[in-house]
Amino acid sequence: MKTPYIYFGQKGYYYESDASGDQEVGGDSATSLTLAGAGLLPVDHANGASDDSTSLDAYRIIIKAAAGTTGDRANDNTTDFLTGALFAAAANPATGDVTALRRKDYDVANTSQVTIITASGAVGYDIQNNDKLWLEQVARHDAAGNGPSASNLSSAFAYPMANFMGANPVAYAGEHYDGTALDQTDLYFLKSDGTGGTDIIRIIHTANKYPDLVKTMEAIANCGIYNRAITFYDLDINGLETFAGGPSLSGANDLGIKGCWRTTA
Repeated sequence: MKTPYIYFGQKGYYYESDASGDQEVGGDSATSLTLAGAGLLPVDHANGASDDSTSLDAYRIIIKAAAGTTGDRANDNTTDFLTGALFAAAANPATGDVTALRRKDYDVANTSQVTIITASGAVGYDIQNNDKLWLEQVARHDAAGNGPSASNLSSAFAYPMANFMGANPVAYAGEHYDGTALDQTDLYFLKSDGTGGTDIIRIIHTANKYPDLVKTMEAIANCGIYNRAITFYDLDINGLETFAGGPSLSGANDLGIKGCWRTTA
C-alpha cells in the first residue's frame, strides 16, 4: 500500500517566565537544557568582553522586561530587538523592552547550562521577577540543535504517514516575544526502525491552531504524493525555514510554528 512520507526538520525553542528573577536559564540553579525539553543543546562558551554577536552558535537569547528598572542592562545594548527602535536608556530596561543578548552577556558551561551575566558596564543583564526569556534556534548547526550526537547536523526525521498514531494538544503557558499566545501539539509516530517504540514530534505553534494542524496532517496523508517526502517543517544552515502550511498546504507558516523537535514517549 502506498503512503506519503512526512519530513520534520528541527528548531529548538525554550520559553520561561521566572518569578524568582534568577540568572540561570531552566531553573533557580545551574540546570542543563535538554533535547527533550528545548529541542537543542546550546554549545558551551565563555562570555567575551568584546563579543557583540548574537547567534554564532545558531541560537539567540531574548529577554522581555516585565517592569521598568535601573542599571539592569549592559549600557551598550541600545536597540529593541522587536521594534528596531532605540531604547530610551540603554542601561535601564523599560516595561516591554525586548532585548537580544550578545554572546558576551551569557555563559554556557557544563553541558548546556546557561547563565546570564550580571549587568556591569557594557556586559550582562539582570533578570527581574516575571521577566520573560526565550532561547530560540535560528539555523541548523552542528552545535545548536545537534540531535542525539554532536556529529549530527540535526535530528531531522521522516516517517511514513501510515505510522502516524495521533495528535495530542498539550497545555503550554507561554507566548512569543512579540506577544503571540502559543500552544503545543505532540504528534505520535511508530518508530520506522521496526522496534515498536514511539516517537513524538513536538510542535510549538500559535494558540488555537490545533484543529488546523490536525487537518494539515490529514491533507498530507491524502495528498497522493509518493515520489518525495512532504516537508512539514525545516530549518536550514542559513536560517531559511520551509513549511507545509495549513490544511491547504500553502507553503506559508499558517500554523505559526516556533519550535519543532523529536522526543520519545
